[in-house]
Order: sequence, then structure tokens, then C-alpha cells
Amino acid sequence: MEQPLNQTKSLLSSKAREEAYSFFKLAAPMFLTQLALQLIQVNSVIQSGHYSTDVQAGIMLAGNLWFPIMVGIGGILFFVTPMVAQLFGARKIDEIGPLVRQAIWLSIPIVLFGMFVLSQASWILTIAKVNPEIIKYSEEYLSFFIFALPAILLSQPLRSLCEGITRPLPITVLNILMLCIAIIGNYTFIYGNFGFPEMGARGAGLSAVIGTWTSFTILIFYLKFNKAYQSTNLFSNFDFPNLIKLKEILKGGLPVGLGNFVELSMFSGTGIILGRYGSEVIAANGVALTIGGLFFMVPLAIGNAAAVRVGNNVGANKLVGAKYSSYFALRLATICAVITSLLILINAEFLATILNSNPEVVSIAVTLLFFAAFFQIADGLAMGGIGALRGYKDTFGPMKILAFSYWGVGMPVGIILSITDLVVDSMGAVGMWTGMCLGLLFAATLIVRRVRIISSKYIDES
Repeated sequence: MEQPLNQTKSLLSSKAREEAYSFFKLAAPMFLTQLALQLIQVNSVIQSGHYSTDVQAGIMLAGNLWFPIMVGIGGILFFVTPMVAQLFGARKIDEIGPLVRQAIWLSIPIVLFGMFVLSQASWILTIAKVNPEIIKYSEEYLSFFIFALPAILLSQPLRSLCEGITRPLPITVLNILMLCIAIIGNYTFIYGNFGFPEMGARGAGLSAVIGTWTSFTILIFYLKFNKAYQSTNLFSNFDFPNLIKLKEILKGGLPVGLGNFVELSMFSGTGIILGRYGSEVIAANGVALTIGGLFFMVPLAIGNAAAVRVGNNVGANKLVGAKYSSYFALRLATICAVITSLLILINAEFLATILNSNPEVVSIAVTLLFFAAFFQIADGLAMGGIGALRGYKDTFGPMKILAFSYWGVGMPVGIILSITDLVVDSMGAVGMWTGMCLGLLFAATLIVRRVRIISSKYIDES
């Protein structure tokens, strides 16, 4: 019988220590996985920044396009993780493989749509009034990177399998491998080292293609021949698309994808909106977002771990345990966010200098990093809560909250303050980041409230 929640509130209790250990086993490799992915982009920013500020700005703007696609429409596939987690908690292991196969079918049209959108990058950036010289470098980067998108999105169902059955370490190892390939590949192709031609922005895109497809290929062989995954029946049969199962994934996954797109469109939209202010502002905004994104990997890992922990508990019908895991995720995310906020505030100039040596870029980036420090606490609460809600398969409510907070509050306020004189003289990047802070604050408050409502509702209805 489950222990009542009110007897396990202390952070020093045995229940808390047990929960912390379970979170650590999941969140530590998940953090390293996300960190490696983020460092791949950081590496591109650093190496392209030392090559040319305009090339760096072009790659950053390209990232503002492809990253929302990857976690937006690709975010539909993220819902497979809590689905797998609930099956694993319910000990329905043999149903996991067929679910993942259906998710792979679903990823194919998502890949095609994403590639189409990236092919329209020049048109999108032109409408945003970005400098044509910078658009040229974005196009050069995406001309190769577009072929990395299939490997990235087709890998997601396989990643969900590993994480949902509490075996995230293989994904971590493969992402670290991708990071190593990116470092060597960018150094080789951007600058033209080791006898290869100098390719600039195109070289960074080519490096991404090599790394993603290498990782995807290895992951397939690993899951195929590792005995630990045979009970999932991933490779036992060939299935045609099952409309019932695809509908189930879409029902929960569409809100996840839309929510991710809403959130990242705010951050990525900031870069595109600020494109009118020139390469220095674009680069500074990208530097601040990149550094903030690195620290964001901590609450993201906690949220991903919460989705698995809560999903496992719900699948096993341990609803009090699911509520405890939800609240623990919020507390843990808050503690970590306070620490990362202090690290950003103390080391802002040093961190900015690592990514770009241009004094003007560093000066603007340091100002924006003070906003990024505030992001950590709001993002920590939001991501911890969203992860817990995914464990309950509650995705539509969080999506509505994110849409209201980011598109209804953050973006409009940011646009008004940054590029108009309606309230004050246009504030440029500072105005845009002020709006984002306000949107994040709204989101965190409403998400925490929903965690309390949903976790209690499951217990009341059981």
C-alpha cells in the first residue's frame, strides 16, 4: 500500500532520498544527452564566430528556423516517451515495440514537412527584413543541414523507447559521439583543414549531417542486437500504419509539439525580429540564448525524468507516488534553477567572451544574460511541471497555457517594446527579452497550478 503523501514531505526523508536517487538515475544521463546536443550548436557558434561574425549570425538565424521545427512538429513524437513509460510501469513490455514502430511511421510525414519548411528559409528571413548577406549564410548552412533532419527525427521514437524503460544511457553516449564528430567536422570543413576545401557555413551543415546519420545508424544496430531490448519486440515484426495507434499518438503528441513550437517560436522569433538591427545584435542575442540554453538543459532533464517517473507510477497505479514525483520535480527544478541563475550572473562576461570576442557583441550579450538568469527560475518550474503533466498524459492543458503566456503575453509585449514607440522609445533586444521574461513568469505560475490540480484529480478519481 502506498504511503500517504503528507507523511513524506521532508526533503530529508527516506522517501525523498529514494525519489532523488530515481531522479538522478534518469536525469543525469538525460542532462548529459541534452547538454551534448546543445554543445553541438555551441560549438558551431564558437567556431563560426572565430571564422566570421556574419557567418555566425547566419548559422544562428538558421538555428532559429530548424530548432523550432525539430522540437515543434517533431515534438509530436516526444509524447511516445510517457506512453512507453506507462506501458513499462504496467509491465506491458511486449507492447512497447509495436508502439515505437507506429511512431516511426508517423515521423516520416513530419520529416518531409520539416524539410519543406527549411527549403523556404530564404523567403521567411526576407519577410523578416534580415540583411541579405546574412540570409546567404543561413541558406548555405541549411543547404546541407536539411539532410540531417531525417536522422534527427527518425531517432526520436528510438530515444523514447530507451528513456521510457529507464535506460537513457545509450542515447547519452551517442550524443556525446555526435558532439565529438561536430567538433572535428566543423574544424575540418568550416576552415578547410586536413586538406579539405574551406566551406564556411556549408561546412557546419555538412558536419551535422555526418554526425546525425552516424549516431542514428549505430542506435539501430545497438537496439537490434542488445538482448536487454528484445522483450520490447521492436524488431519482431513489420507493421503497416495502424490508424488507431497513430491517432492515440497524435492526440497526445500534437499538443506537445504545438506547446514546444509556441515556446521556441518565442525565442527563435526574437532572433528573427531582431535581425533588422544587424549582425552584432543578432550575434549577441544568439550568444545569450545559447548560454541560457546550456543552463536550460538542467530543468529540461528534470522535466524529462519527471515524465518517466510519473508515467511509470501511473502505469503501475501508484497515484500517490505519481503526485509525490510531480512535486519533487518542482522542488528539484527550483533548487537547480537558483544555482544556475547565480552562475550566469557571476560569470556573464566570461561566458559571452567565450562565444564571441567582438567587444560590442559581448557588451550587448552581457546585458541580455541578466534576463537569462531570471529565465532559469521560471523555466525550471515550467519544465519540471510540464514533464510531470506529460507523465499523466496531460498535454492539451499545458499547450493552452504556453500559447497564452508566450503568444498572448510574451511576444506582443516584446514586439511593442523592441521595435515600436507605442509605450517607450524602441528598446531593441532589451525590449524583446523583457517581454519573454513576462511570458515565462505567466507560464510558470499557471503550469505549477495545473500540476496541483491534475495530480490531485487522479487520486480523487481512483
